[in-house]
Amino acid sequence: MPIVKTKAVILKCDNYRETSKIITFFTDSHGKLKGIAKGVRNSKTRWGGALQSMALVNVMFYYKETRTLHLISGAEHLITLNSIYDDYDKMQIGYRMVELVNKTTAEYQENTNIYNLLANSLQILESATKNYVNVLFNFEFRLLSLLGYNIRLGELPGGNVEINGQNRYFYENRFSAGDHSTLEVLSEGNFNQLMSLNISKQQVFALEKFFENYMRDHFEYAGFSNAKKVFNSQDLF
Repeated sequence: MPIVKTKAVILKCDNYRETSKIITFFTDSHGKLKGIAKGVRNSKTRWGGALQSMALVNVMFYYKETRTLHLISGAEHLITLNSIYDDYDKMQIGYRMVELVNKTTAEYQENTNIYNLLANSLQILESATKNYVNVLFNFEFRLLSLLGYNIRLGELPGGNVEINGQNRYFYENRFSAGDHSTLEVLSEGNFNQLMSLNISKQQVFALEKFFENYMRDHFEYAGFSNAKKVFNSQDLF
């Protein structure tokens, strides 16, 4: 049974029994996996603190294809995300990004591009000083493209987009002609443009609604945001 050491983003942590955790993590080498970290909730375990949702880590585990849970033997931070964990708005966006990857990907399907997108987006969010939601919208555009559901922006005054070569109604949203440049910036992901783009509350609401509807149509349970529900209830996990 080989020991694997690889870069990963922690997608989800669930307590298991009294001292252990079940960890869902997305690696750059093996795609999404689940592992068990035994005894990490014990205060004497030095590396257990690296296993928290959104963390960018080097993780070591015993890999065996026939197992549904791989034994995690160690982890260390690649980059700390203190700014995200200390900021309520950033944290909500970060949790939504890892939630989307968890809900739209299957286990054991290597996809280095998705790993890089998630890791880079979290680092951009960490360094952002304003317009945090822009990082999420850009992430959603690019994730959908990597998953094979590329959105080609079409005639926005009429409220249409071109999806996989076909014009479809932009769900329940209507965007003005002036929104076209905003959506172009959000979809392309130029860092300086992305961070300097100010979006109105009305546009934020419309984009959130569009992505939720689109995700719901293409991925089971992905449209509903557990992260938003948790944050709205003030019950942080």
